[in-house]
Amino acid sequence: MPSDDELQGLISRLDRALAVQSPQNPAPTTATSGVVTNDLLDRWRRLCETSALLNGHRNDFESVLETVLDTAIALTRARRGFVFLKNEDGGLDVHLARDAKKRDLDAPHDYPRSVVDTVTEQARPLFLPDVAEGQAELGASVRNLGLISVMCAPLSSAASPEGSSEPQAERRRFTEVAKDELLGCIYLDSNATSYRFAQEDLYLFLILANHATTALLKERLYRQAITDPLTRLFTRAHFERMLLRGERRLETTRAPFALLMLDVDQFHRVNDRHGQLVGDAVLRELADVCLQAVRQDDLCFRYGNDELAILLPDTDAKGAETTAQKLLKAVAEHAFGRDVAISVSIGFAAAPDHATASSELVRKADQALHQAKERGRAQAVSWGPELGNAYPRADRLAGVVTGNAARDYAQVLLLVDTIDALSKTHDVQEVLTLAVDTAVRAADAERGAIMLADDQGALSTVVARGRRHENLELKERFSRTIPEKVMRTGEPAFVVTSSDGSKSESVRELGLRTVLCAPLVTEAGRIGCLYVDARRGEQEIREANRPYFAALARHIALAVENARLRARLALEGK
Repeated sequence: MPSDDELQGLISRLDRALAVQSPQNPAPTTATSGVVTNDLLDRWRRLCETSALLNGHRNDFESVLETVLDTAIALTRARRGFVFLKNEDGGLDVHLARDAKKRDLDAPHDYPRSVVDTVTEQARPLFLPDVAEGQAELGASVRNLGLISVMCAPLSSAASPEGSSEPQAERRRFTEVAKDELLGCIYLDSNATSYRFAQEDLYLFLILANHATTALLKERLYRQAITDPLTRLFTRAHFERMLLRGERRLETTRAPFALLMLDVDQFHRVNDRHGQLVGDAVLRELADVCLQAVRQDDLCFRYGNDELAILLPDTDAKGAETTAQKLLKAVAEHAFGRDVAISVSIGFAAAPDHATASSELVRKADQALHQAKERGRAQAVSWGPELGNAYPRADRLAGVVTGNAARDYAQVLLLVDTIDALSKTHDVQEVLTLAVDTAVRAADAERGAIMLADDQGALSTVVARGRRHENLELKERFSRTIPEKVMRTGEPAFVVTSSDGSKSESVRELGLRTVLCAPLVTEAGRIGCLYVDARRGEQEIREANRPYFAALARHIALAVENARLRARLALEGK
């Protein structure tokens, strides 16, 4: 925060630069005389504090907008304030309505529409220190409300054209902004028992209006970054972040949460019969149905092409089943269009009832979804021990095609290049080296290794490589407990030390942040493990890499086995 002397100097410079005289509102003598009162100093300090909110790391749009409006009311001594936001139809809706005591207004529509309409139509601020000046043109609504002073400014994403955005003395005119960039407007008023707005109030108000615009633009950009453009649900990447947040909250507060995986039954038939445009429309409607059926705090994501994921905070397995049945009913009763009928299958799992790690929760919800399909579709299935531990999806593209076009392209290209390179070498060591380099690159890891099993099943490191394709000492320490578990279960493992460090002493001792390990499986069985890790403060492997990493391990296992066979045949030929 700036000191009092710095604030006083700032205010004096602003006053000299912005001071505008008018017969109705002479400039305040406190500022022009160079003396800054405690009241004025406090007002500028609060303005600085409000500005600091916009530099925060959290995207808490509602609280920022609420603080901006409360600060505008307090600093200008207004009776109340409104924030209007543009809706999808181009009109304005009351988004926030507050009084001087920071309370939401019971009658948020009791405002002079003529003022708001004027600002919206002209796309420029309106400043009436004395409403009597504009009664004739603003209509009876202003008079009936007993207002004496009004300020309203547009919230616009357009930069001001040439000229100044400050009012001109003769008619308080402002530079116009582009109407198509209008995001909304902010409004303050006072009545006969309140304060009459002065010139200095106007400047504070315009600054805060800019803050509100900045908050809106940040919210728009943030929403675009985490929202799927077709369904308007959250993206797969945001799903991974929120899933990890739920896991950490479970660890610290023991608050349960559940995951629903929802898939449209035989969705390809909709596209084949009605076309891609109808298919897209069905997905949009399905997203809306889900949003209407779940609670406000529940989060809906587009997980893949026609697969959705729904996170239910503070929900156990029983609550998840209730929500799943509600969704089935909502989809069955919704009319998606003429001659278009769909059903969905749902699989769900809950933490800590079924799993404590987020990756495990996703796997089990996916297994339950697969079981719902196997049982005839159009139903919800909870995960249970009878479903087993194996991945239900074992086709050749499992883990490679995810529904994210950019990621799928990069992953398929890397896999094709790897397979092509592996097929060109007959040397086992070259195959192993190329495999580790590819794994490190694919997982964005710090280092990697291949560990092969002997006849007794004991693992030994045969290749160890760093991020820059350098050889590492084979005696360099890696986690042992995780590869051993992978060999026993035959399942890939993703471990984050913040959540699973207590279960692996070697991970904790090595200072590792994340570990990803997958089995190398051939027709003869498990021959070893593909392993990558990252230390704290370095690259952090994402859980989303696990399915692709497992698919890569399957191809590497085949290449290793083929190279071994060629080497054996070469020796026998001699």
